[in-house]
Amino acid sequence: MTATVFGTGTLHAVAVAVAVAVAEGGRLTLPSSVPGLVVDERQHGFSAEMTASVEAFSAVRALTRSVPTAYGFAPELGESAELVVSELLGNVVRASPDTEPVPLIVEVYAVGSGVEVIVHDAVPGVPNRRDVALDSAEAMSGRGLHLLDLLTTRWTSEPSPLGKKIRCYLTAE
Repeated sequence: MTATVFGTGTLHAVAVAVAVAVAEGGRLTLPSSVPGLVVDERQHGFSAEMTASVEAFSAVRALTRSVPTAYGFAPELGESAELVVSELLGNVVRASPDTEPVPLIVEVYAVGSGVEVIVHDAVPGVPNRRDVALDSAEAMSGRGLHLLDLLTTRWTSEPSPLGKKIRCYLTAE
């Protein structure tokens, strides 16, 4: 499995509107219509079914970033959760055929002392750890699982109705 952070940099216009998703009383403001994206508010978070696109990724990343703050955690936890989601979504796109739509489900919940991020995808197999140093100037990919190790308390790969799911726990400091 290769690693990339998909869509980092400037947020697209659709995500800017979603970035203001923090609401009073632990409620999220869900994004307005984004093609290929259906978001449902869940208890302490959201579930998003999507077909991979820049607009859908931007909206989900911004909504992910807002969940921890909406439930009383520091903004830094939201930034870490957003990076985890970006990494996982990017990996799925890189591992998928260019000619087919890429279905995904992203779930993000405030739980206990942190956040749970779950990404379901249809890419077969389990993630493979590559022997690439995080600070390697030569490597173009291969840092994904190392980033998950750094940013999360723990993560697992499990079967999912879509194929597999990567479940990550990020703990507030």
